[in-house]
Amino acid sequence: MLIKDNTGPYFQFLKELYLSAFPVHERRDWEQLLGMINNVPGMRIELITDKDKAIGFLISWMLQGYCFIEHFAVSPLNRGKRYGERIMKHLMGRGKVLLETEYPESADAIRRISFYERLGMRILPVAYRQPSYREAGKSYPMLLMSNVPEDHEVSIREVISQIVQQVYQLRQ
Repeated sequence: MLIKDNTGPYFQFLKELYLSAFPVHERRDWEQLLGMINNVPGMRIELITDKDKAIGFLISWMLQGYCFIEHFAVSPLNRGKRYGERIMKHLMGRGKVLLETEYPESADAIRRISFYERLGMRILPVAYRQPSYREAGKSYPMLLMSNVPEDHEVSIREVISQIVQQVYQLRQ
């Protein structure tokens, strides 16, 4: 279900999961995100449901033929039920997927990377720093992962440039 405004019945679920699933430096200010709903070309905020029950959400962008996943979360009550796997397989079945993840320096980060690798994604061999959502000039080292085989990569640096320009320029 595509989120088109902030009045739907699942909006509180989206807010609570967004704020709890990501550390403050990895997410936008909530009011800023609200202002972006339906006002930013290329950005999609989707609520994931199963039989009218909210399961999770996905915030994505289409950039140079890639679906760049900015945020993806499944609620704690629904983890371990293969929802994340089914969602990612669906996205990957539609085309090229690109996402950021932390370095494998914690159990959660290792688990997340392993999850994406089991689905056929791989860590891209490029240096990448996620620009801060809150502090101009600050960035965080992250890994990029994709489902595109090495021999099919198309100028990933151009995609990174678009991520920085389109996704993170809106941080202020």
